[in-house]
Amino acid sequence: MHEKLISTEITKLLAKEIFRFADFWFDNYYTKNLAREILRQHPDFIAVYRPRIVATVANSLKAVSGGSYSQLDYYNLGKTEAQNGLTVADAIRNRYSFEEATETFLKKRNEESSLGIAKQEIDYYMEELNDFHEMIMPLILQGYTHHYGYAKKR
Repeated sequence: MHEKLISTEITKLLAKEIFRFADFWFDNYYTKNLAREILRQHPDFIAVYRPRIVATVANSLKAVSGGSYSQLDYYNLGKTEAQNGLTVADAIRNRYSFEEATETFLKKRNEESSLGIAKQEIDYYMEELNDFHEMIMPLILQGYTHHYGYAKKR
């Protein structure tokens, strides 16, 4: 990761509009992929989980832009999702929906605001985000595994 710098414009845009992006992903991708059963069993899931989504977006932006990230936070993310009834398949689907939402959001905001972000800059950011996800997915999945292993022992 980080062969070259992430576009300053992309970093500024995502940092400035982190809540707008989190809502965009949550409303247009995340909740649409959730099983209705989970929402019935956990009606407070959306309200409770929304702050974690903003934290996850902030953490990934920081990491992709060259900063550090907490492995424990991603482990706990997986564990929390599993505790709320999500499956490993949901985690994988969420990863790809996050990437799709990020790319769509960047392109949309770039067009609306005439930020002048080149297609190559967005492509590079997406490559870096994908690489970051390759690093953190095992941590997230470990949270699922530990939760399900613990639940089976009960």
